[in-house]
Amino acid sequence: MSGKSRLVESLLMLGVMGARDSRLREVSAALSSDGACSVVFDGLPWPTPTGVSPFAELESWLTFVNVDIAGGPPPGMPHGLFLQTPCIDLGLVNVLSSSLEVIAWSGGQSWRRTFREGLPVESPRDSAPDLALPSSGSGLRITFTPDPSIFDPPQEFSWAGVTERLSALSALAPAATWRLRDEVSGREVSFHREHGLADLCAERAASSRPLHEPWVLNGRVGETQVDLALQWVEDPAGASILSWANLEPSPRGGTHHEGLFRGLRTVLRDRRMALGLPAVSRAFSNTALSERLMVVMSLRSFSIVWRGPMFHPLATPEARGDISRLVRGWMKQALESHPEVEARLLGLLRGPRP
Repeated sequence: MSGKSRLVESLLMLGVMGARDSRLREVSAALSSDGACSVVFDGLPWPTPTGVSPFAELESWLTFVNVDIAGGPPPGMPHGLFLQTPCIDLGLVNVLSSSLEVIAWSGGQSWRRTFREGLPVESPRDSAPDLALPSSGSGLRITFTPDPSIFDPPQEFSWAGVTERLSALSALAPAATWRLRDEVSGREVSFHREHGLADLCAERAASSRPLHEPWVLNGRVGETQVDLALQWVEDPAGASILSWANLEPSPRGGTHHEGLFRGLRTVLRDRRMALGLPAVSRAFSNTALSERLMVVMSLRSFSIVWRGPMFHPLATPEARGDISRLVRGWMKQALESHPEVEARLLGLLRGPRP
């Protein structure tokens, strides 16, 4: 994803925060012909402590006034969210933009501010009384233009990059509907995955002749939350594995992938033995398993990751072993509960006959 699109992502992460705590039902982004982007939330994404003005809090974040940059995470930060939002990321989006306008609604009141190159400027629009209150009673709209003196051309945002990220977030934070519109081309996309990872897994496996509906694992190992949806498929051409660690895309080969394959391999060998089937060589290699798998997987730290490497708390030998044991127990139960799927799968994975 390009640098400009990363600014969009910083705002979308506010949507994740709000959706996970059921404060938001919709997050919409619009890309304009003049190079601006607007992100709209149908509520305030962050919790507001009693007695604290959300408008004053928002203004302090946008301008870094009275913000303790070296301090800890703000109250209400969801676990497994590697972000400095809202108290840092909003300010960074502001200073990296040639212009930024923010409108907020809360408690029946509206608030608007305009900024140029990170500094507040007087605008007659700021006191305009015609800011209609959203039906939800609260909301937030941020419109920004990345500073062309900071970012290299091209001017436009990456449609493909933002779309891909919205698609993933709709599975990782399924409580909200995620929308994107390109005002130049007229393209629009909308994602709402009520069942999160399971819906995404089913969509990706649909053309690969899945053997069953998605099997879903939600478990905790140590300080890590593991959420996983899996389908075994007949057509190896369509198999794939997607994973995220603390909401960030995780490349293939991490410790959680190793733990996944180790757990699957162990239980498949144990099931063959339990069923009295002969052993097969090389049938359960990572490559062989990958050819028959559609997996979407998310790992989240139970501790709040606040600055520092986002993968570090998850990339440990202990995590690999814990995930292996978790997957082994879950897959054993799933196969025992679906003997017809197990028989077909073991047939597909029996390897070449001598």
